[in-house]
Amino acid sequence: MPMWNHFKSIKNYQLLIFSYLLSILIAFIIYMSGGTHTAYPYFMNIPIILATFTNGKIKGLIHAVISGLLLGPYMPLFADSHTEQKPLNWIIRLLFFVLMSLIIGFLSDYSKKEYEKNNAITKEISDSHMATIYALVKLSESRDDETGTHIERVSVLCKLLTEKLLHLPKYANYIDDRFIENIYKASALHDIGKVGIPDRILLKPGKLTDEEFEVIKRHTVIGANTLLEVQKKYPNNKFLEFGIDITYYHHEKWNGKGYPFGLSKEEIPLCARIMALVDVYDALRSKRVYKEPYSHEESLEIIKEGKGSHFDPEITDVFLENEGEFKELFERITMNFEV
Repeated sequence: MPMWNHFKSIKNYQLLIFSYLLSILIAFIIYMSGGTHTAYPYFMNIPIILATFTNGKIKGLIHAVISGLLLGPYMPLFADSHTEQKPLNWIIRLLFFVLMSLIIGFLSDYSKKEYEKNNAITKEISDSHMATIYALVKLSESRDDETGTHIERVSVLCKLLTEKLLHLPKYANYIDDRFIENIYKASALHDIGKVGIPDRILLKPGKLTDEEFEVIKRHTVIGANTLLEVQKKYPNNKFLEFGIDITYYHHEKWNGKGYPFGLSKEEIPLCARIMALVDVYDALRSKRVYKEPYSHEESLEIIKEGKGSHFDPEITDVFLENEGEFKELFERITMNFEV
């Protein structure tokens, strides 16, 4: 991610500065301890390795030369008697530092290339898994979404809402780039359990009976249980963890009157509380077999009425404060898919 790469660059620069300061400190200790005849010069290996490993061969090589010169012609062999080192001694030490830096740099570059290679393979496998999941979700969605853009919209709207929540102090240490990426991808799974709902109920144009609504409510458990089976093979997969939480709980309500478990308030996972609002907004604004789409303004009024009962009040406030961005994003995605 660009933000992570920027942070990493700053951190490496700070480590480079630290390694130079450490080299100067070690040179000072060597002088105060009596000169290069002691074992202290070996400590100079530490900042050289640190600089090379974190900042690459070139910067590491420069650091090695400077470190070698710090212990070079102006550093005495015996400080008390001001006995100078033989030139060959400090030159050999400098060459040793340079050679060590080159070896460390080569090993570091090799390990980074191998990591990037393995990471690329892992990403390719992950992307292929996501493509398969996405295809299955789209197949499920095609049964009851006339425009076919529901998945795309809820994904980007969840991402936008989560990014806005990041600015609240309450979530500053909870929401990060990984959280945003996971909710963006996992939100597509929220209605995957509808594959287990009969068409006669899912596509019914009129009002559902109580019995039919109970069947519809099962889609949360069907979807989550399916993902739980997958999670048994990938127990540490955060994407699946988010998908399970969203699928299970996106129909729970802040006041505890939702389904399938009747959770309330912050018992409901944050990702599901975000999804609950986004899903309702998108559903209100979309055409379905049983209704015509509501306008943005009409949808806002319904969401306002649900604040503190259906929806997390803080999340609702953030949504309403930025409602113009949600309106523009919804309409742009819908238009792009219609063209």
